[in-house]
Amino acid sequence: MGRSPGRAIVGIVAVLLFLFPDRNGFADSTPMAPAPSPSPSSGEKTTNAAGKKASPSPSRCISPQQPASLSTSPAGCPSAPPVPGGGSATVSPATKPSGKKPRLEKHALSRNGADALDAYRHTWNPITGGPEFLPLADTLPEGEFNARMFFYSRFTEAQYTGSGGITSLPPGYYQTQLLLLGAMYFGLSTNDELLLLPSMISTFSSTSGVNLDGTGFNDFTFGLKHRWVIQDPDSWRPSISTPFLITLPTTTWFGTPVVKGGLPPISVVPSTHFGSPAFTTGLFLRKNRKPFRFLGDFYYTFNAPNSGVVPGRSGKQLIQYGDLAQYRMGVEQVFDDKTGFGGILEFVGLSGLPFSIDGIAPTLHPTAFNLMAMQPTIEYNLTPRLMFSAGVLLPVFGNNEYLAVTPNFSLWYYWGAVDGKLMPR
Repeated sequence: MGRSPGRAIVGIVAVLLFLFPDRNGFADSTPMAPAPSPSPSSGEKTTNAAGKKASPSPSRCISPQQPASLSTSPAGCPSAPPVPGGGSATVSPATKPSGKKPRLEKHALSRNGADALDAYRHTWNPITGGPEFLPLADTLPEGEFNARMFFYSRFTEAQYTGSGGITSLPPGYYQTQLLLLGAMYFGLSTNDELLLLPSMISTFSSTSGVNLDGTGFNDFTFGLKHRWVIQDPDSWRPSISTPFLITLPTTTWFGTPVVKGGLPPISVVPSTHFGSPAFTTGLFLRKNRKPFRFLGDFYYTFNAPNSGVVPGRSGKQLIQYGDLAQYRMGVEQVFDDKTGFGGILEFVGLSGLPFSIDGIAPTLHPTAFNLMAMQPTIEYNLTPRLMFSAGVLLPVFGNNEYLAVTPNFSLWYYWGAVDGKLMPR
């Protein structure tokens, strides 16, 4: 049975509409705001070429720039489902801005420049009495001056053997030493500090019935400290500095009654043999992590050859000492930032080496020795400018040296300030 001409024409028109749709019904790949046009009234009807009612353009239903609501939908646009409780539903735009903020790259601090100093100055660092045996790696602000008085008393109790054993003192031997040290520090620049370390020493001893008592000037040490690295508050990078110290033999110059070649009590100043010119360098480390401070120091001392009379011998002779290595570690915990109340555990080691960097073999025997000791220290700020700390250095191990107990305390006073504000290291 043949088809009617009317049906054939309708079919052809439908195929053409399918193959060539109206382009106005599709959003452009680059959306643009549609030009405003009056909405058709409810009574108007739009027809296409085939005589059918035309659907409204999607661009009229939802604008790429802002959503369309149900109450403002053009006639013929698909309606959004009603919102429970009334109101109109809002259609979200095709793309939403991300709620995450872009991550900013943190600027790396310089080694010891102004930016590193500023970051360090704005971190936790309360003023406290500090350790009794560990110098600090950080330097005073430029123009600031302070002084600290240390009091060390060394009571000899026994002696170590060459293998580390402990024996009693020789018959008739005793020794007590008192050391008064006035440590003065001055900030020369951001990373440089002047150190002046004068001291007085008293000795009360007896060896084989020969007494040696008296008080006088101890060997005088002075020098500079340079800070190579300022600690980074946002990492574990510590402050790192190096001391350059010279020790003058003032015990010999002023005739102080001390045992030639002996050693003073271990203190914050590097130990050197009495009456010997010495040169010391080393490395200081310090890191603050609230409520702790971690410290580590190392000294290396060269004692210059000199002449003198050593115990048990008559007449002057050339004296060559082995170099001295000194290592110290400490952990400080601050319990109260305002009062500076805290505690410190300090470890101290001193080793006499069997050689010297000048290549001359040591002339004293035994040529090598070791001492190790540990101290619990307490600290408290007596006033906003006066800090106090105290403890007792207890022996842990040694060989070829005397075993001693060293009670000590210090008073630290800050005279200077920067722009009227007291600033710690």
